[in-house]
Amino acid sequence: MVVPGDNPIKKYDDDTLGRSSSAHNLAAELRELDVSEGAVVAVMGPWGSGKTSLLNLVREDLASNQPELPVIDFNPWMFSGAEQLIEVFFVELAAQLRIKKGRLAKVAEEVEAYGNLLSPLSFIPFVGSWIDRFRNAGSVVKKFQERKRESVTARRVTLASKLAELEQPIVVVIDDIDRLNTNEIRDIFKLVRLTASFPNVIYLLAFDRVRVEQALTDSGVDGRSYLEKIVQLSVNVPAVQRLVLLTQFSRALDAALVDIGDIKLFDQARWPDVLAEIIFPLVNSMRDVRRYSVSARGTVRVLQGQVELVDLLGLEAIRVFMPDTFNAAIAAQAALTTTVDFGYGGRRDDSHLKRQVNELLKAAGEQEAVARAMISRLFPAGLHHIENNNYGPDWLKTWIKARRVAHPEVLSLYLERLATPKLKALTDAEHAFGLLGDERALDSFLRSIDLDRLEDVIAALEIYDKDFSPNSVSSALVVLLNLLPDLPERRRDAFVLIDTRMVVSRVNLRLLRVLPDAEAVEGVVREVLPRIRSLSSGLELIHLVGHEEHVGHKLVSEEVAKEMQAEMQRQVHASTAEKLAKDSDVFGLLVGVQRWEPEGQTTLRVFDDTALNERLLVGALTEVRSQAANSRTVVRQARLYWDTLMMIYGNEERLRIAISLLHKKRRKDSKLVEALELADKYLTGWRPNLGDD
Repeated sequence: MVVPGDNPIKKYDDDTLGRSSSAHNLAAELRELDVSEGAVVAVMGPWGSGKTSLLNLVREDLASNQPELPVIDFNPWMFSGAEQLIEVFFVELAAQLRIKKGRLAKVAEEVEAYGNLLSPLSFIPFVGSWIDRFRNAGSVVKKFQERKRESVTARRVTLASKLAELEQPIVVVIDDIDRLNTNEIRDIFKLVRLTASFPNVIYLLAFDRVRVEQALTDSGVDGRSYLEKIVQLSVNVPAVQRLVLLTQFSRALDAALVDIGDIKLFDQARWPDVLAEIIFPLVNSMRDVRRYSVSARGTVRVLQGQVELVDLLGLEAIRVFMPDTFNAAIAAQAALTTTVDFGYGGRRDDSHLKRQVNELLKAAGEQEAVARAMISRLFPAGLHHIENNNYGPDWLKTWIKARRVAHPEVLSLYLERLATPKLKALTDAEHAFGLLGDERALDSFLRSIDLDRLEDVIAALEIYDKDFSPNSVSSALVVLLNLLPDLPERRRDAFVLIDTRMVVSRVNLRLLRVLPDAEAVEGVVREVLPRIRSLSSGLELIHLVGHEEHVGHKLVSEEVAKEMQAEMQRQVHASTAEKLAKDSDVFGLLVGVQRWEPEGQTTLRVFDDTALNERLLVGALTEVRSQAANSRTVVRQARLYWDTLMMIYGNEERLRIAISLLHKKRRKDSKLVEALELADKYLTGWRPNLGDD
């Protein structure tokens, strides 16, 4: 589509505000004016009120109805200074008259001749060098001025008589006077005052009365009185009825967004309040309508449906019409999106956030009510700074699902036009959620995501936990558990306890909890386990539904849990060393199964397989992080789960033999080198001060 610009209408057919009758009446008055000594007519209204559109309708009426009045346009923006303005005015007037036919073309010569007499001294044709010019300037100027005084009066009389012979008056239109600077506004009215008494010349001026009166008053005169002496007839641009403006606003916005595509994120229940309290109070003219619709279209196209449309449209109104408030909102992002923490420590000190909100309201000035509505309708988390209304952290999940700017990640996207990694993960998770019931499609989609991002995408699925369907549980569990061995273990920040397996387990737990009862969980688990390719991933599922302390969530009966544990033991016992060594978490697998063994027995059956021993020793390698008081430095120290290794091997002697075999076939793997160096220390009896890790 063609985006509507900030352009006035040009013909009656384009009139949607019902101003045709006003234009017709003004044209009729122009035809009936007494123009024996000229006339000055003013069309007045604030910026954006439609003055130029009204002039265009008047121009059409003057050209299409009888008697037809010729219209001459003069653009004051191209010239500056009173003298240049006067000269160019008559040159331009003469040029446009020559285009006309009949007497108007003959009048052009007299207009140009009169204008030449009023031209500034800078155009006097000096000759010779610059020195000669300045030496002789005084006498030349004196003679020129004497001749000029003698001829101006005569030329004026001649021009006036020629103009008086015209059958119809000439309408000279001067628009956009209020957009000039103060000195240029004064110069325009000097020009009009100087030339307004010519017969059959009607000046049709368009300006904002307040702006022009102020500019004229600054020159030391009463601007209002000055206008009243010059202007014989004044017409105010008819105000647009709010209902009509609302209709035009709706049409313009619909037209701007019609070809954007399928907009899914649009909360119809919230739209009337945002429109009535935030957007429409700021829209006061058709110019505002056009500016807003063009701006909204551009932003919607850039963000491609990633921000809820009602929020986007509300913020666009603030950005376009209240830029100071918008800048204050950028500075107050934390205050607008930080929820109230009702934790054990009590509410935190957020006085600095409240100050940010106060600055925002201050920036709004007379539009404070709109700013408050923005907080209420778009940023509920900020409400507790202005009223007793609190939103806790649980709301963040709701806002991010709906892509509301109330969530800091979505607000950042709107402001920066660049999705954060977290928001990208949420977008992918939204797509994955739609595929949960289709095992093949879900697996294909998740495996298409870069492995470094995949954990974030899986973690983001948690926000849909209330929307999970029982019919999707089994397929989703199979895909997630089969992906688990491929997920890289990330380097975590200091004291972050959650690891990759826990991220997947959290999502799996929420999937299982949508099932109606223990029997349903048992059925799904029994269906899923044979389809899981890794024993350690199967163990994760058994742990999740079982009854082990600090591990299980008791989603199946204790009897069923023990049956599943026994079956897992059987599979591990039957596995070859080669198969175990290929398991992504063989250390965790053997630790988990070892807990179910009778005292004195070990799950591990083969002790001399180098590949398996290597996987177990590296799997036992861990890192302890510590931080001294009054220091931000985090100290990282490598450790081995030594006692756990001895439990797997049955005793320290078997472990010593395994380590010795690894030394003989030592590789360059850095983790293995580190693990072997630590193991040698442990074999000497050394233990870390922090106790058994």
